Amino acid sequence: MHFVKTAVAALVATASMGGYAADAAAEKSESKWKADVAAGLVLERGNTNSNGANGNFNASHEGELWRNTMKLEASNKEEKSEVTGYPGLEKYVRTDERYFGLYQLDRKFDSHSANYLFNVGTYEKDAFSGFQYQATYAVGLGRRWIDTETHTLDAELGPGYRWKCLEEEDNYFQCDNDENEAIVRVAAKYQWVISESADFRQEVSSDIGRDSTSTRAESIFNSKINSHFSLRLRYLLEHESETAPGSKESDHEFTVGLVYTIR
Repeated sequence: MHFVKTAVAALVATASMGGYAADAAAEKSESKWKADVAAGLVLERGNTNSNGANGNFNASHEGELWRNTMKLEASNKEEKSEVTGYPGLEKYVRTDERYFGLYQLDRKFDSHSANYLFNVGTYEKDAFSGFQYQATYAVGLGRRWIDTETHTLDAELGPGYRWKCLEEEDNYFQCDNDENEAIVRVAAKYQWVISESADFRQEVSSDIGRDSTSTRAESIFNSKINSHFSLRLRYLLEHESETAPGSKESDHEFTVGLVYTIR
């Protein structure tokens, strides 16, 4: 079943619409795209020998009527372990590999309205979570409950659909064992500008289906070093209510890294 092709087509159409919306908004607003790139490297030596790396890219655009949000993430880790049947012989084995992408386009009711319509697509590949990949697409209604220079708070609710591949696939357009279902997406986003040199962001979302619920919570604290570089503390929690045997329901990731802000 070519369900991922459908998801990709929806994301491409959404991205095209978002590009047009961003151009139209730019003509009426002086706001620009804001983006940052963060990277981290973890090396463990001693009782445990492992190498790990992670990175993420965030971009957003706030126009008069349209709002665009993009996220890209990657995380990899490998550990040295003894080869079975060969005492003393060791090799590095991959123990974590995860990729995540999100694109969201919001349409405000008018330039002064707190209410907006959203549509969002996500894609995640994680071979150590009990599924090979899953993609979601949702539309609905959002509202900015708090909108000040210091604090913003958004809440969103709407229906959607989830495509999930449970077994390893030969390509990204078919799957021999899939699990697809309608979902309800619930999300909240909070941002606090603590000072000119520090800010905090919190994003929580749940895709609730009849068979399973996927929850993602991300907390980010940035402290500026100069006009382009910042120190970032990031905590990510991912929870799956139903997992394959041997897989944990929750994954926790805490990173300290350097961020470059693109202006």
